[in-house]
Parts: sequence; C-alpha cells; structure tokens
Amino acid sequence: MKIVDQTPFYNNETGQISLVDRGKAVMKFGLGWIGETEAQRSVMPVLESLLDKNFTLLRNVTLPGLETSIPFILIGPPGVYVMYVTNMNGMLRAKGDQWGTISGSNFKPEKPNLLMRTERMARVVQVFLQRQKYGDVVSVEAVLLCANPGIHVDSLRPVVRVVMRDALERFAASITQARVLLTPEAVHDIVNRILTPPKPAAPKPAPAEMSVAEAAAALSAAGISPSQPKPAAPAGESQVPAINLPGAQPAGPSAEQWNPDRLNFNFADQAAPQAAVETPAQPEPQVAAPVTPEAGAQENPFPFPDNPPQAQPLRKKRGLTRGQVIFLVVFGVIELLILAALAYVLLTA
Repeated sequence: MKIVDQTPFYNNETGQISLVDRGKAVMKFGLGWIGETEAQRSVMPVLESLLDKNFTLLRNVTLPGLETSIPFILIGPPGVYVMYVTNMNGMLRAKGDQWGTISGSNFKPEKPNLLMRTERMARVVQVFLQRQKYGDVVSVEAVLLCANPGIHVDSLRPVVRVVMRDALERFAASITQARVLLTPEAVHDIVNRILTPPKPAAPKPAPAEMSVAEAAAALSAAGISPSQPKPAAPAGESQVPAINLPGAQPAGPSAEQWNPDRLNFNFADQAAPQAAVETPAQPEPQVAAPVTPEAGAQENPFPFPDNPPQAQPLRKKRGLTRGQVIFLVVFGVIELLILAALAYVLLTA
C-alpha cells in the first residue's frame, strides 16, 4: 500500500513531533488532535500489511476550500473510503446518527458526534469527486475506526460503518475481496486530483472598447466612408421600406405611398353630416272593434272566468302503509308473549 502523509507539525522521516510543534498543534487543532494522530499511526501498519500496491492511503489531506484535514482517504479498485480514527474507550452506542456513552441503562450523547463528522467528511469527498467528474463511477464509504482495544460500541444501524480494533483485520480483508470499480489508471488519476487539484479556469477578459480611430479604420476597411452621411429621404417620402403583399399593386407613380401618420387616430367626437332622408310613413295602428253578439245567437253557457284557479300542489297522504301496519301488529304480539312469559316465571317462582 502506498502512503502519502501530509500530517502537519510531524517529521515525515522520524514520525515524531517536537515540543514546540506539539504546542502549536494543540493551539490550532485542540487537545484531542495529538491522541487521534497517534491512533492513526497504530492503525496504519495493519492496513499496510493487508492491502497491496493497488491501494493508496492519503493521510490528513486538506481539500481545497476546507480548513480541516481528513484523517484517512483510502483509494483502490473497490472505490474510495473515508475513515475517521478515534482513540476513545469505554461503552458507547451508535444508533442511527446518535453517538454517546452508555452507563447502565442511561444513554448520554457525546460531543463531538463522530458519526456525523465522519459522514460529513465522506460527503465532502463525494462532492469533490463529482466536480472532478468521478461521481457516477465512484462510491465513497464512510468508516469510523476505533483504534483503542478498550472500547466497545453497541451498533444499531449507524449512518456510517463502525469498525472496532479486533475487527480491523477482517475489514481490510473484505476491502480486498470487494467488487472492482476503478482501474489502476483511474485510481492514480483520483490521487493526483486530490493532491494537486486543477486550478479553476481564469475568467475571460471583457472585450476592450473600440476607440473612434479604430472604428473609423474598420468602416474604411469595409468600404464605408465615415465622413459621408447617409442621404436623407426626399420630402414627402417615408423612410419605411415598402412591403409587397401578394395581390397588391406594385409601387409606382400612381401607387399611394405608405404614410405612417395614418396610425394617428383622432378620437374626438364629430357630428355626422345631416342628409335629407325620407322617412316612410308608418301606418296607423288599427283597433279591433268589440264583437257584439248577433241577434238570435246563443251565449256560451260555460264562459271562461277572468282569473282561472291555480293548480294546488299535490300533498302526500299521511298514514301507514299496509306493510308497516303488519309489522306493528307482529311486534305487538311478540311483546305480549314476552310479558306473559315473564309473568308466568314470576308467579311460579
């Protein structure tokens, strides 16, 4: 396994840290950073003995735009693994995204939450690879490595994979037997992109404004003289080009020219010219004379009344139907039989 170590304040040749650098590291990263780096050193020999040269381990590499380094980034044919190494001890529980200590039946959340920290680091690497166009073919797995043999983690479907010290060898062996996703060339390319990320493309400069002399030279090259103004249209003619519609007469001396002033409508009310219009005489309405009965004619014995009676709405007759009457009779007989049975029981008791 190839190892690229970028741990700050440590001597890469001896692997030791001086007293002054130790103080600087504590002031920059906190008190627990020294213990975590020592835990990383205890885990590296196990991984190095089981993983071949097709794997590359990046230690404490800082991605562009981040201030916190990522402890382990393991890149190999099965994919990319982001590992956070802790030196905690005791009884702990990893349930979902909850991380804390167990004391009897009590659960106390622990800060920082190492599960969420590991998951976020893996997400950062995933986003970085997506920007490098490796997001569709690379799977980034988050792993929490517990380097201290005195720790026991009760895992209940945690958001990241938790590996304790006694299962570290089995974890490394499972990586070597995983399905191959990356070629050696792709592994080498990903390592180079993480260590030496490509610089963003510089923005294109804005086009410079053309001076008057340059504009005049460009016009002269195009055969246009800037000193000669465009001839104006004669008086009474419009500068709008004529539009030849299908079926229209061609513009000529007798054709009427387009006048844009026609679009200016006058919305003032004007009196309509009065013209002598002969109004036809309307016939006078004829009134029918009242009809009088002729002499000897018999009158209608059934004259229609002036105000005929209005039809009354139909009203539903109230009452019980035959079926309802039969039901009530049967129900009454049953009640009488029940009462008779009760009376018999009371009298014979």
